[in-house]
Parts: sequence; structure tokens; C-alpha cells
Amino acid sequence: MKLAVLSGKGGVGKTLLSINLSTILAQEGYKVLLVDANFSAPTVATYFRTVPNTHTLDEAMSKGAVNPNEFVWIHPSGVHFVTPSFNLVGLDDQTLQNIFTILTPLFPNYDFVILDGPAGVEKDVYYTVTNSDAAIIVTNPNYPALYNALKVNYFVQAMRKPVVGAVLNMVTGKDEVSREEAQHIVETPIIGEIPYDPEVKKAVNAGQPIVLYNPNARASKAFYDIAEALLGKKLQKRPKGGGLDDIVRKIVQWLLG
Repeated sequence: MKLAVLSGKGGVGKTLLSINLSTILAQEGYKVLLVDANFSAPTVATYFRTVPNTHTLDEAMSKGAVNPNEFVWIHPSGVHFVTPSFNLVGLDDQTLQNIFTILTPLFPNYDFVILDGPAGVEKDVYYTVTNSDAAIIVTNPNYPALYNALKVNYFVQAMRKPVVGAVLNMVTGKDEVSREEAQHIVETPIIGEIPYDPEVKKAVNAGQPIVLYNPNARASKAFYDIAEALLGKKLQKRPKGGGLDDIVRKIVQWLLG
């Protein structure tokens, strides 16, 4: 399955979902390729504490490389990922076509290809959606983000690709659009809610997916729920939680509101 992870605007948590979903699937035993399809502003590698100066998609294009070992990175989580460098500019149609010409032969080698797309509905998003089987939209529970997510939903549908649902990120439960209203606005089911969780920032600063950094964090549990919703089954390697650390964490979270 090739799944495009999209958003109507930047900063809503799209890459966060892409990385943690890819990690969960890899830990479950699936072969996963995570593609940083945000070619003009890549962030996947930096989440993994990697600076992509070599072994990048643009380097592969310049060499005409076809050997995946030249540009596929392997994270300790088991996730394989590909990324452009920060120097990739001039994203015209020919460049975008060349990128996917290099990528497409890799796709049959994987059970899941997660395409972490750019925000909005520009031409680079068009190529991301074209090369996917379906899309998931990430948004925040506020009106500007939700209506931009609706625009992405219309964009994907116009390309005759299914939207499997939307994910709400940074949910606090206070002074924000409800799940029911959000679902009405974006016109697609809300398949998951990721709560605001200080552990996420700690994980990002540590260069780890939150599901590895703290598997029992509230955000981690939400990511596991989303993965199960997408797969339609229970995960075999989902952490069961419990223990003194989990009890202390819940008390602290309750005290912080």
C-alpha cells in the first residue's frame, strides 16, 4: 500500500504521524519505506537526527543512480527512508517526474510506502497523490487548519484517490473544535486524535519517534490506535503499559490538566 500523508497547512504534525506510523508498522514486521516527498522543505531526516548531505534523491538524479543502496537510509527502528537534500530547488514538472522515476521501482519491495507529502495543494502534492493508493489528512482542531484540510480532501477526491480519513493532532480538549464538528468540516471520518503531550517534544529533541522514546506516552497510544484503525486489526507488538512508571506518568498528567 502506498499512503500519502497530507495536510492543508504546515506545522500541524504531518511528519510526526508519518514517522511514528512508519515505525509502528516496521516494528510489527512489515517492510516500510518512508519517502520525504516534501522535496522543497524536507524534515524526515532531521527528525531522525540525520543531515542529508549525501545519499539523497537529488544526488541520485544527478548520477542517474538506480541502485537503491545509494540513496535508501535505514533507521535503527527498521524504517527505510529516502530524502532529498536541503539544496534541492527548482521543482519543475520534469524534476518531479525524475524523482518518482527513481522512486517507483523501489515501491514493490515494500509492504507499505508512506509518502510524507508537502502541505497545501501545489503541483508537488499532485505528484505525491498520483503515486499513492490513498491519502490520510492531518490537521489541528481549529477552523483555519480544518478548512485547509477540507481543501486537500477535495483535491485528492478530484484526482480520484480515496481519503481513508483525517487525524486531529495537538488535541487538548479545551477551547477547540470538537471531533464531531471537525469531522463535519473536513467531510471525512476522523480516524484518530493525538493529544497534546510534552513527551513528543522530548522525543523530537532526542531524535527518536515518540513510540520508541516513550511507548506508553499518551501520544504513543494514539499513534498505535491510528495504526490499528488503518490495518483493521490489533497490533501484536503494541506495548501493554502498566507498572509504576505508567502510574506516575498518569498522575503527573492529571495534575497538569
